[in-house]
Amino acid sequence: MKINTFDLLKDNNLVQVKINDFFKWHIQDKIKEKFGSLNKYNTQKLKIYFITLKKEFYFNKYFKFSRLLDITKDLNISKEETYANISTFIAHGTNTRKEIFLQRKLNIDEFFVEGYALYLAEGDNGSNGKTTPRKVRLTNSELPVIKQFMAWIQKYFPNNEFYLKIHTPQHKELSKEFIEQIRTYLSLNKSQIKIRKEEFRRNTGTFFRLCLDSAVLIDLLLAMEKPIKNLILQDEKLMRAYIRGMMIGEGTAYCNKIKYVRIEMRNEQEIKFLKELFNHLDFDVKAKERGTRKDIWYIYVGTLLLKKYNELIGFGIHNKRQKLLEKAIAEMEKKIKK
Repeated sequence: MKINTFDLLKDNNLVQVKINDFFKWHIQDKIKEKFGSLNKYNTQKLKIYFITLKKEFYFNKYFKFSRLLDITKDLNISKEETYANISTFIAHGTNTRKEIFLQRKLNIDEFFVEGYALYLAEGDNGSNGKTTPRKVRLTNSELPVIKQFMAWIQKYFPNNEFYLKIHTPQHKELSKEFIEQIRTYLSLNKSQIKIRKEEFRRNTGTFFRLCLDSAVLIDLLLAMEKPIKNLILQDEKLMRAYIRGMMIGEGTAYCNKIKYVRIEMRNEQEIKFLKELFNHLDFDVKAKERGTRKDIWYIYVGTLLLKKYNELIGFGIHNKRQKLLEKAIAEMEKKIKK
């Protein structure tokens, strides 16, 4: 299954594109042929400030995407031909005006879905309702999780620059050996690693944040949520991958007297979507609001379902949680044998 990324951005008024000069000249020739001049075309069709249009054709590096599609439509130039002549995207009027390369069609496979769910769980996505994110950032304290998301970026959004921020308390000094181990493990250049010291409000150790400073990409990721979820509901493999990605980001495994798996978050709609996926996979789970904490929703996978959960979903590359899950199952089976 594939999704057209360009289609998801075509109505975004902040998105601009770079097109090659030959295609721009081709558009101008078609306008002169059909309308006589650029000015006459603008008067009859676009009806915008003419200097704006003139600058896009003769001076500006980028062209407003939605306007470009309106123009080519008026000239009977197919959308496919227009898309084929776009090289990069950029968002106008933002603090992250970095060009970004996009694959026109993304293959929505299990790895994509798992990484996308991980981003929705741990990345900046605006689900708190307070701010609209303008960068792609994923935060986690586990390097394997960071490495997984980095591989996801490299596969589906290649040739785009990203970097790693290491956040650490003011009093803690990071050794050169430690930083070099991280650089080697993630195969990063020295310029891709930044250190940020700060005072934490709570007892928090060092954590990592992978960043790709692109307003276009964050807009694309948010715009694809609904179509991606529609595709997930059609395929059980994608359902399992989505739950696993969410669990890598927000899930927990418990191996005490009571053994279970749980995921909780403030996003009620996301929890209810996960419940729907679990139910599709024949897990009898419920989405509930915590009695002790308002606006925190959770799903609980009990002891009797742990083995099934491990076989179908698991915690993927989150080794600590996966080991806890396997330990819980082993202890449960040992107890049954007795």
